[in-house]
Amino acid sequence: MPFCTSESLPFGEVSLACVSSPDISSRLNISRVDCSPNMDDHLAVEVVNAYIIDFVSNAPIQNFNFDVVFHGCATKGCAESGEHLDAQSWELPIGFLMIGTEDGDVLNERMPWIETTPRDQHYPVEYLDNGFRLSLPYVPPSTLVEFHFVLAYNTVESDNVAEWIAVDIPHRRLFGLPILKRLAGPNAG
Repeated sequence: MPFCTSESLPFGEVSLACVSSPDISSRLNISRVDCSPNMDDHLAVEVVNAYIIDFVSNAPIQNFNFDVVFHGCATKGCAESGEHLDAQSWELPIGFLMIGTEDGDVLNERMPWIETTPRDQHYPVEYLDNGFRLSLPYVPPSTLVEFHFVLAYNTVESDNVAEWIAVDIPHRRLFGLPILKRLAGPNAG
């Protein structure tokens, strides 16, 4: 059975969903951590939500897909990627939203079993019209899988620099930050 949860945020609803074979819902951990980006004084972001996702399965996993989807906009996102970052943004009726995650090369550095080359065959980060999908065709047994997504939102007009800085966070920086909410795993809710 697929796993799905959602959160209502000031800019709309965001859902996080996972499908795999076999189902890993009981092993999936999703935590929203207290993440404040390091920015110059003249830059600010009103909302930053960072989600850390991880699991270990004793069995091999086939066709693991994890989606982060924003439900508050009917327009397709605009690519805002950079070095080590896959990101996209949406202009909303009131504000601006950006979602980012590590790119496939960085994921492959941390989890070398992820096949990222050649890019035309399988790249693990897929841009959706309203979010992202992390897609792994195979996960070896007893392997730690960990990744993250960061959402940044502003109601003030900006040149996207603040939001881009807010979502461009290395994975190692998120660990040790206080957990604000567990959406899946032990003590979820």
